[in-house]
Amino acid sequence: MAGFMGIPLGLILFSWFFKYCFVLFDSVIAGEDEPPVLSVEMVNPVSEQRPLVLAALVGTEFLFAARAGIVGVIAVAMILPAHVAVLGYTRNIFKAVWPPALYAVVSRLGRDYLLTIGVMVLVGFAAYWTAVEGAALFMVLLIVQLALLLMFALVAGAMFEHRWELGIDSKTRQERMAERAQREHEIERGRMLDVVHAKFRVRASAEGWDEIERWLRTHSDLSEHRAVLTATSAWDDVRAADKLANNLVATLLARRETGEALLIVEQRLATNPKYQVMPEAVAIRIAELAGAAGKRALQRQIGLRGQ
Repeated sequence: MAGFMGIPLGLILFSWFFKYCFVLFDSVIAGEDEPPVLSVEMVNPVSEQRPLVLAALVGTEFLFAARAGIVGVIAVAMILPAHVAVLGYTRNIFKAVWPPALYAVVSRLGRDYLLTIGVMVLVGFAAYWTAVEGAALFMVLLIVQLALLLMFALVAGAMFEHRWELGIDSKTRQERMAERAQREHEIERGRMLDVVHAKFRVRASAEGWDEIERWLRTHSDLSEHRAVLTATSAWDDVRAADKLANNLVATLLARRETGEALLIVEQRLATNPKYQVMPEAVAIRIAELAGAAGKRALQRQIGLRGQ
């Protein structure tokens, strides 16, 4: 009905659709929680060449595979998600047709790749059944479009789940927010330690220690205790780190985490050879653990400190 003017219009619409498929792919790979909202910038056919490359690649493969019959067509269909994965992520046409690159993706995705193939088969049968039943062309095209969007999303999702094996540096929104919160927390801790360090330097160690205890009460996780100990271990004034180490060792012994308690003592002695394990009951227990672990030198060192 549109005549010759409908040809470029149809090509533009197809270009827009496949451009959005790759935008959706990029969004899932990036770890976004929601699908991207279509915008004018997304559908600029000049700025995105991957749909055209994929169309040319798949068209050429199907042209040659058709001569091999149904087996060839099935083989091309099964390798299609691998083409999408490699081309979508690397944007490199040579890697998208390079067998080792395709095999690497298929082998790393494993069962998730087979799951993608299975979903494609089911959706393909749905589209075929709709067409055979005489449904409107609009409905058939809608199912095909949804199938393609589903394939791109599944391939990208599988790649995101296997991002460490594939060497993809992507994170979910929750992971990014957690990292941001961790950075802000470390900045806060650094400010607290700066204040405490200044108090220790002006002989207000009691006030400085009160600041540390207040911080550790607010952040009661042992990982925070370890982080504060690590930071104070670099100070010239060893009193804060020695006291933190003794408190942490006592807590670890109470929780029966004897291996880590022994490690804390070793690390503290390496930083401050004059460090004394206190109270005496804790020193005796650490010396016993060192002897049981075959660390005679450490046992003697702790024993000398306790005398």
